[in-house]
Amino acid sequence: MRTEKLDFKVSANVLLRYLFLILCIFLAACSSGSSGGDDDTSTPNTVEGDSDSDSDSDSDSDSDSDSGPGPGPDPDPQSERGSGPGKLIGHAFSGTSIGLAWERDGETYFVYRNGERVAQTSNNFFVDKNLTVATEYSYLLNTLDTASASEADQIVVKTLGNDTNTGLNNGTEDDVLNERIATFAECKNVSSALDLLEEDLDNCLAAMLELNRMASLVEDIRAFAARVRSEQEPAMVELGMRLFHNKSLSANQDASCSSCHHPAIGCGGDDLSMPVGINAVDSTLLGPGRSDGINEVPIVPRNSPATCNTSLWSRGLFWDNRVSLSPNGVLRTDSTDVTRNTSSAVGSGSLALLMAQAHFPVTAPPEMGDIVDFGYDDSVDENFTAYREDILAANLDIEAWGPLFASAFGDPEINFSRIAQAIAAYEAVQIFIDNSFFAYVEGNLQALSAEEKRGAITFMSRDSGCTFCHKGAFFTSEALMAANYPQIGIGTDESGSGADLGGEGSLGFGAFRAPTLLNVAITGPWGHSGQFGSLRRNVEHYRDQGVSIASYFANNEMCDLEQFKDLQDCPSKVAPNGLVLSQDILAGNDGGGVNRLTDDEIDLVVIFLGTLTDPAAANSSSNEIQFLIPPRDGGPDGKQLDARNRNGESL
Repeated sequence: MRTEKLDFKVSANVLLRYLFLILCIFLAACSSGSSGGDDDTSTPNTVEGDSDSDSDSDSDSDSDSDSGPGPGPDPDPQSERGSGPGKLIGHAFSGTSIGLAWERDGETYFVYRNGERVAQTSNNFFVDKNLTVATEYSYLLNTLDTASASEADQIVVKTLGNDTNTGLNNGTEDDVLNERIATFAECKNVSSALDLLEEDLDNCLAAMLELNRMASLVEDIRAFAARVRSEQEPAMVELGMRLFHNKSLSANQDASCSSCHHPAIGCGGDDLSMPVGINAVDSTLLGPGRSDGINEVPIVPRNSPATCNTSLWSRGLFWDNRVSLSPNGVLRTDSTDVTRNTSSAVGSGSLALLMAQAHFPVTAPPEMGDIVDFGYDDSVDENFTAYREDILAANLDIEAWGPLFASAFGDPEINFSRIAQAIAAYEAVQIFIDNSFFAYVEGNLQALSAEEKRGAITFMSRDSGCTFCHKGAFFTSEALMAANYPQIGIGTDESGSGADLGGEGSLGFGAFRAPTLLNVAITGPWGHSGQFGSLRRNVEHYRDQGVSIASYFANNEMCDLEQFKDLQDCPSKVAPNGLVLSQDILAGNDGGGVNRLTDDEIDLVVIFLGTLTDPAAANSSSNEIQFLIPPRDGGPDGKQLDARNRNGESL
């Protein structure tokens, strides 16, 4: 009896296995059928391939086992969902279109909008068109034809507020529009935002925003940014990114543009008062701790401006606007060759300023190299052009770089004009303008706290004077303004006095381009030579510029800066003539400005300035920042600057 019972069990198991195999084959056959309305025949094959792999594994396991049929191992949840690309980002291109981009990985992706498949692409970008104005859309990319994914894999992007804004105004305001708080009935005629009741804050701020035309200017800057983004070809941006982070464009091949302007540091800066270019002890170390081991005070005299939002400038670049564009589109630079080559390549469009600017750091001796070291006479403009072509462009091996140039320009020719244009395109997409203040202006009254609203009111009032220089939605006049900052560093004066007179403003010399305040909270140290180590101290300077200068040198504040805090005999090295030079500039500018804000009001302004920060810019791990950093693969020629900070952490 026992034997007969055992034989029966074996037969039943065999029968069940056969039934299981038949069922698997039947299910696999069903899965290979049409997906219904799908015009891509490769889609079912991809799904089928994943299913077959699991089925075969289970069947083999069953046939080798003496145990009864079981469910087999649990399928991998990730394989059932597929996978999305790395560094997925999205931005409005207009009122009816949205652009998506992601890290190039060779995969083909299905693009889902609001859970519905809208495209399939093997590119690393996609433009979604014919959308509705002022509408949020959720996007998901997947290697499988399924919208199943976690919320972390999705991004939400909103189209522009209308489709009629041409995007030609960058949000600046020519007129000075401010009044004292006490003149606004909506502000209950109080003299300070500190005295406002919380229930009156929104009405008061609304009145000030209306006076400043802020709603229309925010719409303008968003449209301007969308237009600039939409004009950049992905292949050109990718080439520009590789060039920007490559050391081949420096004389010693030990510095890149990103040595002083890395996207992961301060929105495209270096967190130093004054940068260290070529000849760094460790060329891969960026930010605090970077040194050339020789010069205790850097030989680059001015602070590295953040590269984020540089494409939004319409009038000039550099601290002294020495690369400028007139309202009628006339480009002006210090070089006839640069002006001519830039105008020939891109005209007066969105890349003109950026492309022209990209010619100069590579020939600045302390930044990326001295043409004199290669036998060129630096008194002749044409020699700078020859150096860029015969030395720098020639550094780029055609076999390594040719394919990237061919993708961007249609052929593999390499010249410096193309190099500068590609770098400009890469810088052009470094736009970070999504912030809580703009959200408030656009109708989200919960976007700002009560203290942030008080700070906005204080900032925009005539009492503070902030909007004389930092007006409009771009928060700058783009003009040279005399802010009378302390004179520190080696300066630009050829006599070696340490003076840096900048340009000539309305009152006199010592004027520098008023920086945009977008993302200002993360772009320190502040000042044209990084004079202030805290944003609050920078704002306090404007309370009484004469008093500020006296206090700065009396307390040797330059020696509190991170870059110089451990320097012996710091005052005599960092600013040997600082007080005298600063007082001379003050005297030439009527003694400097005064606003008489109280300490509490200064605190409010600083709190408000924090609302102008784009969270993606402040987070070095955000997709938006990481998208701007090339893979750490050495680059096309093995000369990529794969940077790290002083803690050894990759940037």
